[in-house]
Amino acid sequence: RIEIKKYPKLTEIGSKREKTLVDYYYVNYPQVFDGKEHGGYYTQEQIKDVVAYAASKYINVVPEIEMPGHALAALAAYPELSCDSTQTYKVSPTWGVFEQVFCPSETTFKFFEGVMDEVIELFPSEYIHIGGDECPKTAWKNSAFCQQLIRQLGLKDDTTPSKIDGIK
Repeated sequence: RIEIKKYPKLTEIGSKREKTLVDYYYVNYPQVFDGKEHGGYYTQEQIKDVVAYAASKYINVVPEIEMPGHALAALAAYPELSCDSTQTYKVSPTWGVFEQVFCPSETTFKFFEGVMDEVIELFPSEYIHIGGDECPKTAWKNSAFCQQLIRQLGLKDDTTPSKIDGIK
């Protein structure tokens, strides 16, 4: 988690979870949690220090700002970026792939622009990784807005989460 000054709830809410899974995550296996609140993030000053130190060792730091999946912590902070902003989202105490993803709306795109503006200022790398994998389409399939957008853009109804080759 990186501090994004334009969106303070990303660190106020999105960087904190009420507990953490302390064992392996297996479906149908009892999960053991530590019962402790966890949180933390890198300030922009700390990121600048890391980038400068890496540069002194001839290392280029490439940030990853995951989208449209792996969005649960951001949606806990800004639920209006989801396909169902009436839901209450919580930061997950486990790792994994979750069905909550960013909604492809103008509000979300403006959010991404604000985040990227700050990330670009922090990292001199010519590359920024945006993830794109592990993005279940359940929320999009259940969203009237998303279904209309898919039809409007002429996208295929591709159920493979990582494929984005359906644009005509």
